[in-house]
Amino acid sequence: MKLSRRNRRMLPLAALALTALVAPLTACSPDTASAGNGTKGDDAPTVMVQVPSLDNSYWADVIKGAEAAADALGVNVDVQVYGQSIDTQLSQVQQAGSKGVDMALLFAQDQASSPTLIQAATEQGIYVTNIFSNQAWSTPSDEQFDDHYVGYFLPDNVQDSYNMATSVFEQIGGEGEVLHITGTPGNTTSEERQLGVDNALADFPGITLVGRESGGESRVDTQPVIEDLLTAHPDVKAVISHNDDSAIAVINTLRDRGMTDVKVGGIDAIDEFLDDMKNGGNAAATVAIHGSWFGGYNVVRLYDAFKGEEYSAVESMMFQDSLTIDTPEAAGEYQSVVYQADPLPFEWTAMSRAESGDDWDTQIPLRPIDPEDYWGRIGEEAPAGYTLPAALAEEIDAGDLDTVAEEYLAHAVASPLSSVIALTRSASSSFGQK
Repeated sequence: MKLSRRNRRMLPLAALALTALVAPLTACSPDTASAGNGTKGDDAPTVMVQVPSLDNSYWADVIKGAEAAADALGVNVDVQVYGQSIDTQLSQVQQAGSKGVDMALLFAQDQASSPTLIQAATEQGIYVTNIFSNQAWSTPSDEQFDDHYVGYFLPDNVQDSYNMATSVFEQIGGEGEVLHITGTPGNTTSEERQLGVDNALADFPGITLVGRESGGESRVDTQPVIEDLLTAHPDVKAVISHNDDSAIAVINTLRDRGMTDVKVGGIDAIDEFLDDMKNGGNAAATVAIHGSWFGGYNVVRLYDAFKGEEYSAVESMMFQDSLTIDTPEAAGEYQSVVYQADPLPFEWTAMSRAESGDDWDTQIPLRPIDPEDYWGRIGEEAPAGYTLPAALAEEIDAGDLDTVAEEYLAHAVASPLSSVIALTRSASSSFGQK
């Protein structure tokens, strides 16, 4: 069913009702299908979950959540790993339709490739969500995506990296030399997280950034980088990392050198980083962006689109809430609530409008993105003569960014993370939730 962005359902606020690491990486058979109740019949839809690498533990969590949601909704899963190769990623998408894929959760390897990648899927009638990286001023509402690009989702990376870096800087007393390990050049997320760190540095005049280099988002690529940086700058008090996987390489190197007092920040809240924080190691702060929830929610949104649910244009670009974990107690509680839970502590069918109707509950809050603010803050000016797609512009002019934000806060009810939030230094989530 093709979605119409001209006639979207907006619920009145007055009506709101308040594994294992990775499964075998083989395509699930598309001949088994969904009644929407967790059972699979002969016509079950298939969702492709595409990730750049399994070297980063966060992607394993995304897959775990995607598979859990798919099981709950009666959907088959086809996991594809493209090895950070743009050509391989595009080839996998181009072949998806012939493999019976109906939906796809994508992570565009860089900004520039995202429109080509997404259009290759939507031209095959595949519903798509994209996470973390998207070409500036390309929106799910663009006509060439034929209403099948149903969502671009990510955490607010600028705010998250600012919160994490601020916590680390406070823990070192607001002064000293620091290093910064960045992500993949040309990736939206890397640019945003770097901006967040720069904003934090501006607030701490006693902090001096003495080195900044890319660690490629993995511990393997980060290892030689951090070794060289620490050799050149042996007096650093902290290292801010693009993600936790890079941060683990930093922690391992610091441990080998006996530099036990150096604080390390990261993003992803992977189990290994939390272990180090809980046990009094170098790990000082990380951002929990709930990989298992994120993977599962994207499958839910794709499932709803496949089932014919309609979402407004401003709902198609959204930030998810996140949480800076920066105490040993919060680290242990997050592990208990999320990583040690079996099954995962999220109700996937409750998130789905197709399954739960007006009582849908995302559990983790989301809020819509203002495109001008989102791309403007990283210096991505709109192309000459560019205008937002009509439906998106009309909704923004009507004040729907605020209306939808309120709606989604009211529909984030059964969060399992309140006990974790209470144990952090700020006792608050990125969205200000307690």
